[in-house]
Amino acid sequence: MWNDRPVVDVEAPPAEGATDLALPAAGGSDRVARWTLRGGLTLLGVQAVFLAGLSVVVFRRFTLAIDFGIFSQAWTRIGTGHLNPESTVNRFPYIKSHFELLMWPLALLHPIVHSSIVLLFVQDAALVVAEMVVLVWVAALLRRAAVGTAWTVAVTIGVVLLLLVNPLVYGTATEDFHFEPIATCFIVLAAYDLWSGRTTRLWVWVVLCLACGDIGGLYVLGLGLSGVVAAQGDRSKALVLLGVGIAWVGLISVLGANAGSGISTGYAYLANQHTLPGGSRGLMMLVGGVVGHPDRAWDAVFPRWGTLFRYLESGGVVGMFTPWGFGVPLVALGTASLQQDGIFLSLPFQNVVVVPFVTFGSAWFVVWIVAHWRSWIGTTVAALVGVGALTAGGVAAAQELPTAFTINATAGIVPADRAAALAKVLARTPGDAEVIASVPTIGRFGQRQSLYPLIDEAVGTTVPIPIRGSAVMVVMDSPDAPQLLPPSIEQALVSELVRKGARVVVSESGVTAVLWNPPSGTTALRLP
Repeated sequence: MWNDRPVVDVEAPPAEGATDLALPAAGGSDRVARWTLRGGLTLLGVQAVFLAGLSVVVFRRFTLAIDFGIFSQAWTRIGTGHLNPESTVNRFPYIKSHFELLMWPLALLHPIVHSSIVLLFVQDAALVVAEMVVLVWVAALLRRAAVGTAWTVAVTIGVVLLLLVNPLVYGTATEDFHFEPIATCFIVLAAYDLWSGRTTRLWVWVVLCLACGDIGGLYVLGLGLSGVVAAQGDRSKALVLLGVGIAWVGLISVLGANAGSGISTGYAYLANQHTLPGGSRGLMMLVGGVVGHPDRAWDAVFPRWGTLFRYLESGGVVGMFTPWGFGVPLVALGTASLQQDGIFLSLPFQNVVVVPFVTFGSAWFVVWIVAHWRSWIGTTVAALVGVGALTAGGVAAAQELPTAFTINATAGIVPADRAAALAKVLARTPGDAEVIASVPTIGRFGQRQSLYPLIDEAVGTTVPIPIRGSAVMVVMDSPDAPQLLPPSIEQALVSELVRKGARVVVSESGVTAVLWNPPSGTTALRLP
């Protein structure tokens, strides 16, 4: 009977070292719950295989853009012994982009697997492991709350469904490689251990999350916020997490190692500036502007509430308003929505961390109602909340999944004939050649010392492209994305290079590639 359920505190963590990874073996209801959990984990394993297959398609079709080029170049250079590589795409040392220290351990994979596709597989694994931890966390919550077999099975199935159809997961998997999914995995593991009272292992995940760069510091800060609100006793660990997150972000700013975050321009309006100085001075100006004039932040966020809601929809919405569901998503969505042009808010990988926390929060809310409201009214309310969460997730999936599979960093999966032409270019590119390529498909050319994009900002003579090698491959793609050069500029560039002695090595399916051996003393290529 529903009225026979004990009242428990679903917020309080179990004792240090308690085991939550396996359901008890005794009893038929326990066996049902255990098999439901195993079934959910199996389905998530199938999802992992699907994501890996999707990554193979993306890789083979050259559907990888400028971000993959940046990471692929750094991974390859570090893996071949160049421990402080320059990001030629960004034109500054890679370490100064986001301070992503974890790239160095990842580069240990290079001698084993030379292909940069391994980065996509690591990202896929991180996405699915984060989901699996959420499912195990929900199972532990259900076991502690003792809500009965029916509710245990229903909530577990609901969480699995929300995770399997979440468009942010698939959108992230198709859009290059980034450290946000890796940091998401580690912060979910840290959150589970904070809830479970596992102090030692918690700090392992926290350190690994911080190694993902400035975004890792923000996630740790967000977990600290949740821990302060959710803790049922000693809040010291949560307060330490809060301080560590703030200190890490501050340290990276002081070191000037967050150039890739666009703080100096994207957030300068909050301090009533066009640009902010680097380091601690710029950070202090930014904080002072937000504190002194919060209306600027409000004016930026309010028009974007619809986009924010769509991210919450995918996890069931209500989870955002629970102790464990709000902290990390608040920090992630807050920083993304405050960016001036809103570009960070439109990118799935920037906000994929919302998925595990809002999903767990939605399950937590249903369990809290069932455990504390022991009547048919409580049962009805819990059922309505659960159905509402599933409906929200279903609506998000119906609206966003087609986009997640068809539009990504390159504006769409590259057609097979064009991918075949790009593969010919890659095969005919000397190993030591510099590559200058169109932005949407530059990623596959990233495993080399010198890589530069053909972008709109480079038109004219203001941003010449450095020439560093004795051979240069210039790769121009068909104009199907706004980041590409206009066809007239491409044609003029080909003509100019041919006049200088270059030869066209591929010209088919909208792809033109020119191999050029610049004269001695040539230091730059200026676009026509």
